[in-house]
Amino acid sequence: MHKILHTALVVLTVLSAACQAGPDTPEVPVTGTATGGAGSVMEFDLASLDGGTLSPSDAGEDLVLVEFWATWCGPCHLQADILAKLYPELKSRGVEFFAVSLGEPETVVREFVAKRPFPYPVLVDPTDTIASRYNLFILPTVVLLDRDGTVMYLHEGISTAAKLRSAVDEIIEGRKARLAGDDFSDELRSAS
Repeated sequence: MHKILHTALVVLTVLSAACQAGPDTPEVPVTGTATGGAGSVMEFDLASLDGGTLSPSDAGEDLVLVEFWATWCGPCHLQADILAKLYPELKSRGVEFFAVSLGEPETVVREFVAKRPFPYPVLVDPTDTIASRYNLFILPTVVLLDRDGTVMYLHEGISTAAKLRSAVDEIIEGRKARLAGDDFSDELRSAS
């Protein structure tokens, strides 16, 4: 029992200190430790405050922005404000948002969201399963996933609206370039 309490205290201390990351926290490349490498896939199926369960594949959009947060994390509140303002713009461009609360009971999250509503689905992971599985140690963390759950962007700490717009633009433009290249390759094959 003592060992479990000690481990929990260490984890809480690390998360608490990490939560203090500010807007100048450097972006972690997709090859960073939080997800285990470029092109890694992030899969989860969590309870939604709206009822039922949701996963990134349920979003029905080309990109899913996932914000990992906690009610006690001050910078997470700032991140939520940034994302709430950005949501209508990016939603119109095919990006769905999920807010994933880590390590807190659903009742705590529900009380917080009643006072500070989110315009997008809020999911709960009371046992920190996702944080453990994907080495998420800094809050907030924002991840952009493609339709298959592949990590396309990851930032630990506060992500500015400009940084997120830029990341979405790069992903969308990269897709267009790949598609254009595929079309060109098809044309070359059919011409020969």
